[in-house]
Amino acid sequence: MTAALRLRGLVSLLFVLLVWETVSRLGIVPSRYFPGLAEIAAGAAEMIRNGELLAAEAMTLGRAVAGLVLATLIGIALAVLSDVSPFFERGFRTLTGLLQPIPPAAIVPLAIFGFGLGLKLYIFIIVMVTIWGPYLNGVAALRAVPVEQILNGRMMRMTPAQILWHIKLPAALPEIFAGIRYAAAVSLIAVVVSEMIAGRDGIGYLLVRKSFSIRIPETYALMFVTMVNGVLLAMLVNLGRRLLTGWHVKQMGYPA
Repeated sequence: MTAALRLRGLVSLLFVLLVWETVSRLGIVPSRYFPGLAEIAAGAAEMIRNGELLAAEAMTLGRAVAGLVLATLIGIALAVLSDVSPFFERGFRTLTGLLQPIPPAAIVPLAIFGFGLGLKLYIFIIVMVTIWGPYLNGVAALRAVPVEQILNGRMMRMTPAQILWHIKLPAALPEIFAGIRYAAAVSLIAVVVSEMIAGRDGIGYLLVRKSFSIRIPETYALMFVTMVNGVLLAMLVNLGRRLLTGWHVKQMGYPA
């Protein structure tokens, strides 16, 4: 099953690349604005050679991962609080409805006043827009734990904290990781948008600089790099899921 999924993914990727190259060579879109894969690869190679791509990649991925980890920890903590305190859950539900729809670009101008132009700015924005996946999935998953499991824990004289740690959280982890995977994609969007608006480095900043300089192949190369970054973050989340919920991965037949 895993091999078949990977083969289908590879075939889909090759098909997209073939269509891209065909459109470029036939001139359906002017080649100046839709360069071929060879030109894009040459643009990427030049940015690697002069060091700007690798430096930008390190900054962007580092910010995205740091913000995602912090958002996940805060989101799970808030989900636990909502599970043990209905009063907190009702109050935070209103705040969630107000804050969740805010896009990253709308947060940047105000966040600059509070955090300046630095790492704190990026982390704050990432946390603000990615916390909801782990939190909402965590609340739903903790509530969905079978009552029988909780009663069994009480029969074994487990404390509420032990029931939470040994029964409820392990049962909720698969659903929480689904929220984390969604948050990973959002974290990448948030950091690139923030770098485009207020950055002095990173993939977003480099993307704006190249596009304003009409460096079309390099601009497309950076877009492809952003796509690859999304895949890398998804792989990182999947690795964490396999390490912490290996029993669920095998039970559901997920690809390794």
